[in-house]
Order: sequence, then structure tokens, then C-alpha cells
Amino acid sequence: MPDSTVKTVDPILAAVLDSRFSAIVDLVAGAMMRTSMSPIFAEARDIAAAIFDKDLRLIAQRDWLPVLASNCSVAIKEIAEYWEGEVEEGDVFIHNDAFGRNSHQPDVNVAKPVFHDGQIAFWVMAKGHHADIGGKGICGYDPNASTCWDDGLVLKPAKLYQAGKINRSLWDFIKSNTKLPVLGEADLNCQIGACVTGERALVALMDQYGHQAVEASLDTIMDATERGLRAKISELTPGVYYGEKAIDDDVVNRGIPVTVRAKVTVMGDGEIEIDLSDSDPQVPSYMNSTWGNTYSVSTMAVLYFMPGDTKRNAGALRPIKLITKKGTFVDPEFPAACSMCTCSMTETIFEAITLALAQTKPEWATAAHGKMSLHISTGFNPNNERPFATIDFATCANGSGGTEGYDGWPMGGPTHCMGQLRSPDPEIMEIVLPVIIWQLELTGGREGAGKYRGGVGANYRVEYTADATAVECGQGHADWAVPTGLFGGTSPIPNAPRVLRKDTGERVRIPVNTFWDIKAGDIYEQDMQGGAGWGNPFERNPESVLKDFLDEFLTADDARQIYGVVIDEAAQSIDWTATHAARAAGPEKGPGR
Repeated sequence: MPDSTVKTVDPILAAVLDSRFSAIVDLVAGAMMRTSMSPIFAEARDIAAAIFDKDLRLIAQRDWLPVLASNCSVAIKEIAEYWEGEVEEGDVFIHNDAFGRNSHQPDVNVAKPVFHDGQIAFWVMAKGHHADIGGKGICGYDPNASTCWDDGLVLKPAKLYQAGKINRSLWDFIKSNTKLPVLGEADLNCQIGACVTGERALVALMDQYGHQAVEASLDTIMDATERGLRAKISELTPGVYYGEKAIDDDVVNRGIPVTVRAKVTVMGDGEIEIDLSDSDPQVPSYMNSTWGNTYSVSTMAVLYFMPGDTKRNAGALRPIKLITKKGTFVDPEFPAACSMCTCSMTETIFEAITLALAQTKPEWATAAHGKMSLHISTGFNPNNERPFATIDFATCANGSGGTEGYDGWPMGGPTHCMGQLRSPDPEIMEIVLPVIIWQLELTGGREGAGKYRGGVGANYRVEYTADATAVECGQGHADWAVPTGLFGGTSPIPNAPRVLRKDTGERVRIPVNTFWDIKAGDIYEQDMQGGAGWGNPFERNPESVLKDFLDEFLTADDARQIYGVVIDEAAQSIDWTATHAARAAGPEKGPGR
């Protein structure tokens, strides 16, 4: 007798539904972007969206900021488990607790259960970095923080709406404990609206195809993703591989490296185990990574290492195992500060894992992206008579790393962005902020050299027309912290943030991870780091070197010294005889910058 419990799955319908789920999660993310009052959401897209089935398995996600999106799959479990047995139709949940499987506190999760025929069928989540979540910092960043309470307001999973009725006391509590309540309230409503958009689309999907047919297709979708990823992992050479990377310092003890150590085991059954337990102890500043963020980064590192596109669903997470040790700075004990986890810590954890993975399949490996020196400011905008707080994502215009066959992307962004975050529109910035942007221009000379060089960096100059308070956040300046080139490729030159003071005409270097004051007329400047190089620079195609020279990314002297390519500047062409001789003689001062 056939087993009547076996679900019959139409493979064509499963493929159709897979695409529909991707389209629905795009609707959720798009609704957030289009209805937000914050440039952080609307311009930069520092947001993510995800949908889950009733068992909290990730079905689809939109990773406009990849490190946020990869965290959704564990943050949703904190919400659902916290309220197990008490979830009602019409509920809307909020959650930002960094020690409750979230990333960091400025990343606020809003989630809504989707009911069909009286039962939970799906969950929709809208996640975004809020411009203010309380605390002493700016947009959630305080280099002086020593606890999560310094980072900002901590919200365990709570109901913004209960059975469709607004929880007014919670809304009032949140608004009264943040410095920009109007903006915060608007963006929470934006996230709720996005969840409702996803809810309507999912209900319509079930009405169209039937709840049972949709549910039966989920295993097929996820299993197909898992098989595809395991097949890719099986192409790696099994074994144990090691990689490590350090941040500049822990902010409190300047100039002393703090190191992430990754032990990556590639197994013959298509699984990867990432063990970070040998990393350094937690630190007394905001340079810690919560478990939720570390899990997110670890899965990111594996999925982005693989060629092609792997669907972001629960099937892609099954072959990846993570081991951490409580009390390290990749899994700190409560109540450690941790607001830099999605930025500097993500860069460092990702690079340590990638350095290990690169040994398994060099042709798949990408050298490290340029590391971020993030400019954040707050003040009063006289143009619209409103306070403002903004993350200047133009300072994320770092180059990405080179990989076999390809130079890194210019303005690919640091690792946690992976080319997804948008550099904001200068005209929009000048409308909503008291600034004038004078320059945002690609520039060569700060990227790592290689057979395939890193993406070039950028020059940025923005003048403030009103006084403001700023914080400069980031790392990657010390020799041990700059992005590492692969297979003979070299490291890029660190970021160089500074301010041109209107009153003195003096250019002053801005120390990283410090607060500083801006006066009206001051100009913030930054020369942004490019990506690291891949392969020996003396093996670079001379025609590519010439193109960089003609594009004014490279001088003739650097072409000769770094790449062994001699350019006839008058003829604007390669001197092939001199080039062959220069390459035969070897590099003049070592291949690199």
C-alpha cells in the first residue's frame, strides 16, 4: 500500500513558487526603501528582508546589506520562541537585543506572523539600521561604550501590535528613550508596512495555489539548494585549513592587535565546519561580535566564496557548522558592547575565514575588500529646522578585492556590504542634510597590486553648512589589519580621514574610533582604501597596466616599479622591449605599494 502521508510535489510548481518567494521578499525590501524617512534605509539600503515558513525555516531573503540578511534566520527564532504559544493574528513584533541572536542593537527587527485559515503559515521580517536607538553614540556607534546599555536601548522581543491593537505604552517608551523619536517612529511604521505588504502577497499566493501545495513545495525548494551547495563544497579539497586576521586594536588599548583565528574543516560529505573558538578574549569596547552576527558572517563567508549564485534559504545553511567559545570577542559574554560587530568585526571574521578557504580552491578566492572608515554625524539642520543623524555611506566607497580573471570592483564596498549597499545620491544628501558635496571621485594608487589588482578607492570631500558632532569608526590601518593580498598580491594603502578647518585652513588627521566636532564651513575629506590584489603583479597583462595609466589610476613610474611595464608617456603606449627587460630583471622595490 502506498504511504498516504507522502506529499506529492509538482516540480514545475515548486520552481514557480521559488521565484514567487524571491519576488515577494523583494516587495518587502522595496516597500521599506520607498517609504522610509531615513537616508540609511532609503538611500543606502542598510536594510534586509526575509520570509520564513511556520517552522521558522528561511524561505527567501533580500540581502541589500548581506550581514543583516544572514542574521534574520536566527533572529526570527528568538522572537517566535520567546512568545511561543502566545502568537495571535494581527501581532507585530519588535526585537533588537544583541544577545538575543540579533546582530547589533541599531539593527531593529520587525516581524509579523502570516495566518491562513486560522493557522500560522509564514513569518515576514523587515530589518533595518535605525538612525537612533538611544545611548550616547551617534546612529548607535559609541567608541567609548563598554556595555550593551551604552550601545543603546535593549528591546527583548515585544509586541508593537497585539492582535491588531497598537501597544501604545511600548511605542511611547521607545520614543521617549531615543533622540530622534519622529524619525524612529516613521521607520518602525515603514517596517510594519513592509511586513504587511509581504503578508498580503503570501496570503494571495496561498489563495491561488492552496496552502497544502505551497507547503509541500518548500522541502523541494530547500533540498535543491542544499544539494547544489554540497556539490560545490565537494569540489574543495577536504582537510583542515587555518586563517587569521587582527583588528588594529580594541580602542581602549591602542596599537595592540586583537585576532580572529579561524579553523575551517572541509568534509568529504559536502559540509564545512568553521571553528573560531581560538580567537582572542572579548574586549572592553564596541569591537566585539555577538554570536548572532558571527553566525551571519560565517555563513556569508562560505556562500560568497562559492561560484555562481546560491539561493539564500534554509537549505543553504544546513551544510555550514559554526563553533565558537563564549567569552571571546567573536562570542562575548553579556553585557559586552558590540555595535561595531556588523562593520569592523564582520570585515575581520570574514577575512580570517576567507584566508582559510582560499587554500582549498585558489581560483575561487577573492582577496580582501578595502576596509571601512565610516563617517557618522549628528546635529541640527537649519534648512528644515530638524535634528539629523546620518551615516555617511559615501565613505563606504572602498574597492573590492581581486580574484582570478578579474580586477576588484571600484566602489564595491567593504565586506559587510559585498557590493549591495548603495552610495547615496549627493543631491538627496544635500536636500536632507546641511552639507555640500564637493567631490566623490574614483582614484588609483590606494589599491593592492596584483595579476588582478584590487578595485580602486575614492576621494571624498563634503562641506558642512552647520555645526555638528561626528564620530569616525573603523579599522584596517595597522600593518596587521590592512586587507591581505592573495598569492603574491599586495595590500592596499589605509584610509586617510581628515578635516580641513575653515577657521585655520589646517588639514587635521582624524583618529579612528573617536568623537570630534565639526564647525560650519569645515570640510570632511577622506581618501578611501582600495581592495587587495590577487597574484604576482609582474604577471599582470601589460595592456591592463596601460589602461590603468590612460585612466589616470596609475603613474608611469608606478607602472614600471610595481608591474614591470614601461610606458612611453609621449606615445601613450607600451615600450615592449623595455618592458621585457624590466620584467626579466625583477621588481625594483618589490611588487607592491
